[in-house]
Amino acid sequence: MSSTKSMRMNVKMNEQEVDDVAFLTGEAMAGNKRVLYERDRIAVCSQKRALILALFVFFTLFLIALIIAFATPLSGTWTDFSYFTSCCSLHDIPPFDGTGYPEMADSDKFLLPTGEEYPWRDSRLLPFVKPLRYTISIHPNLTTLDVTGWVVIHFIVEKETSFIIIHARNMKIMEKWVREGVDQWSLDPEKVQNISRLLEYKPFQQWYIEFSDGSCLYPGKNYSLGIRFQTRISQELEGFYLSSYTTAKGEKRLLATTHFEPTYARSAFPCFDEPQFKATFKMIITRNQNHKSLFNMPIKKIETVYYGYNVELWRDEFEESVAMSTYLVAFVVCDYESISNKTLKLIEVSIHTPPGLLNQATFALHAAVNLMDFYDEFFGIPYPLPKQDLIAIPDFGAGAMENWGLITYRETSILYDSIESSSAAHQWVAVVVAHELAHQWFGNLVTMIWWNDLWLNEGFASFAEYVGVDHIRPEWKMMEQFVLEKTQPALALDALSSSHPISVSVQDPKSIESIFDTISYSKGAAILRMLESVIGEETLRRGLTEYLNKHKFQNANTDDLWNALSQSTNGSIEVKTIMDSWTLQMGFPLVKVRLENRTVKVKQERFILQPFAANRSEEMEPLKDSSWHIPLTYITALQPSTMSVKWINTTEESDLPISLRADWIKFNVNQTGFYRVQYEKSMWDSLINVLITNHNVFSPTDRANLIDDAFTLSKAGIINATIPLEMSKYLKKETEYVPWATALEHFRSWTKILYEKPAHRLLIAFMLELLDPIYKNIGWSDSGTHLTRLLRGDVLAAIIHCDNKEAIREARNRFTSWIEKNVRVPPNLREVVYSADTSMPVWTGIASDLRT
Repeated sequence: MSSTKSMRMNVKMNEQEVDDVAFLTGEAMAGNKRVLYERDRIAVCSQKRALILALFVFFTLFLIALIIAFATPLSGTWTDFSYFTSCCSLHDIPPFDGTGYPEMADSDKFLLPTGEEYPWRDSRLLPFVKPLRYTISIHPNLTTLDVTGWVVIHFIVEKETSFIIIHARNMKIMEKWVREGVDQWSLDPEKVQNISRLLEYKPFQQWYIEFSDGSCLYPGKNYSLGIRFQTRISQELEGFYLSSYTTAKGEKRLLATTHFEPTYARSAFPCFDEPQFKATFKMIITRNQNHKSLFNMPIKKIETVYYGYNVELWRDEFEESVAMSTYLVAFVVCDYESISNKTLKLIEVSIHTPPGLLNQATFALHAAVNLMDFYDEFFGIPYPLPKQDLIAIPDFGAGAMENWGLITYRETSILYDSIESSSAAHQWVAVVVAHELAHQWFGNLVTMIWWNDLWLNEGFASFAEYVGVDHIRPEWKMMEQFVLEKTQPALALDALSSSHPISVSVQDPKSIESIFDTISYSKGAAILRMLESVIGEETLRRGLTEYLNKHKFQNANTDDLWNALSQSTNGSIEVKTIMDSWTLQMGFPLVKVRLENRTVKVKQERFILQPFAANRSEEMEPLKDSSWHIPLTYITALQPSTMSVKWINTTEESDLPISLRADWIKFNVNQTGFYRVQYEKSMWDSLINVLITNHNVFSPTDRANLIDDAFTLSKAGIINATIPLEMSKYLKKETEYVPWATALEHFRSWTKILYEKPAHRLLIAFMLELLDPIYKNIGWSDSGTHLTRLLRGDVLAAIIHCDNKEAIREARNRFTSWIEKNVRVPPNLREVVYSADTSMPVWTGIASDLRT
């Protein structure tokens, strides 16, 4: 499409250039205009042709006169500017920051099926029309999937306007009105605004409402917009959609639930569906007697509205919510069961599940209550709602959604069976519960103004989830695992030339969804952890409390957070200046370290992963000026427990005040920094020597960091492969999960690269040599600490991949005992046992059944 559009535009430009030259020079036009002109530049026309031309001009002028006489006021806005002497016009509206109206010129895009032209040319709504309160009533029929409803939106305008714009998608509007005042039941004719046009523009999912007779809405007054509508329960996993579960007796039961982030609230009810338009919500749901309904707030009143043969309809009216964005609204109609407990501040926390699954919700409930208490203290602000519901949804596209007071979860993200669930599943439930509860403060209480700051919501929650779980489960060593699960995956993705900055400009719904990725979540979390490592946990918490208190129930942007954190450091650190270098440009730096004349010299350049590229230097040339404000942390042999920090912020080489009496220097302590380090060969040798002789000098995360950097730099062709291979020899003594998991991930990558090459056999032999001690130590018994169980799964999978005969035999025996004798395979060993050898007869039979 873009190439076609570009080609059309070039044709128009060329014709226009020809016209301009002809007009300015008086030269005759070529091509199609030559039929009217002879070579003496005198127009030659027959009498018949002249008559036809005159009639054409007459009728053209007549039609223009009719259009001017009968056109509606707004349809004349593009030519008759006098209409806007009293009301706001489209021309008076300032463009949104950085967006403007890029699509104005392409008017064909805005032609409606009726032939009318859609007047509003921006995918964003009017910034000066602000909703204050919604009253929503819906009646969903879970059998026919029909939904009837009405909404009354109280709003104000900050400048005069003759039209408003709202979002609505896939719905039929039955009635609509706009009136002055907030009494939704009074329709005083003198206060009703006459609506002259209601236009739907599907590409923007907008409805344009224009008022007639030159009437306007004015600042300083309250208005109400009422709409009665019909829609359908969606069968996609978005908006207000249908889900189902099967009971233990095989009965299929239906429920209806919501998922509105980022732009799906408009599919459930007409609204101002942008995060900066916060308002309160009062909800009314009509449902049958066999169901219950849930909303962000507790139920205020239940009444029977219909009683018939085998059917009762009940109406649930809920308490009015606090001010929040539309994407955080949630409601569910279901027949679930629930269990509850209370926090120290007596907030009721409930888990809702299909019947028969409540026994799997006890861990999530226990974790949620403890996390709520922790976050209350961590953020320094009490949870503002009277309740917190967590509900398991059978069909759910995301892992979970942080709807304020009613968090929806995929079943695997909230249900944990202590007998049948693995340790990884156990940890996943804790992490997801912690992530969504962190959002109740950071994201819900204070919300981004627009989606370009999505990273701030998701990056912070991805950081806080590990802080929270580390508090309630310290034995899991979550801040060590943070490096493995957040920092290293983000570094791997951000090293690609196809990456993007954390903060990106987005407008339409499709582009918004595209930024829900590892960069927003994991890189965002990693740079916040880097900041915390520099300013300290207490300073970070102090700044967060200031930020949340200042902007609670409102919206804020990234700069607001940076300003609050700068103030928490008493102005000693310009947080915005530092962090802008990490959020506004893609990629990250490679810190190059070398020794010269008893001086340690460091220099930064952008790191980009180009495995074995011959033209690496040429590709890097355009990127050589990229620079970041880097908190370069380091420890030395003289002070291995004392971290020092040196800030570097230019591409120029600089010196470090380090005594060369130290036998070694290790940079990026605990991999808290979002960068990689390239040492010169002698420095790599010193670090490898420490790992071989006494690896416990370094923390598990420092060991993982050295492995990660060495393998990645080798993959990029920057250092020789002998460096990571020599370093890996220390793994014979390694017993910690994070270093091993890091190394095995890189070895898996190497085995794929070298597959069917002569070196592959040598690599497998080398891996077996490294794995043998830990394999014998860890064994097949599903016992030990949480981290031991995670490590066992990785080690067994790796050694079977390397074709260790003893391990394969043990896996086969366990598999056979399960098939033939129903001997249970522990959950942490199932993946290893089931995948050990798919050539076994039972798998061959299954494959045959699948083919037939």
